[in-house]
Amino acid sequence: MKQFSCAKPGKQLLGWGLFFATLLCSPVSGGQARAGGAEVPPAILASFEHFSKGWMARLDQVSQQNSRTLKPEAAANGRVVGHYICYGPDCSREVRGTGSKKTPYVGILRYSQRMMEKEGDTPQNMREQEGVPTSELQVTEIFRYTGGRWVY
Repeated sequence: MKQFSCAKPGKQLLGWGLFFATLLCSPVSGGQARAGGAEVPPAILASFEHFSKGWMARLDQVSQQNSRTLKPEAAANGRVVGHYICYGPDCSREVRGTGSKKTPYVGILRYSQRMMEKEGDTPQNMREQEGVPTSELQVTEIFRYTGGRWVY
């Protein structure tokens, strides 16, 4: 299987979910991504890198928006606190062959989702503070390569 990393740059049917779960649990021989015995072409790897950089850029925009629009809540000692979700910016990418003619590859993107907190004396002061992570979880997203393009 082919893995590479980066720094900042729906719904699925049950059948697809089972397909991807089976794929993730399947052994891959030789440490290389393979599709029907062939390595993943460099063009496919490059296209997933390009696609996932765009995906992470959109998540970065969501993170920035979340940071700006948090709602202040009362905290101890008359202070205010706000919570928001932040994604990335670091991620890892992996492309695997499936052996399917319709969907010959899947791309796996892993990144962090952090719950952030800002605190201050006033709502304005709170918004100006740097966010502090309070919890983190790892997100894994699977994209399929169908019809010559990456699909969520």
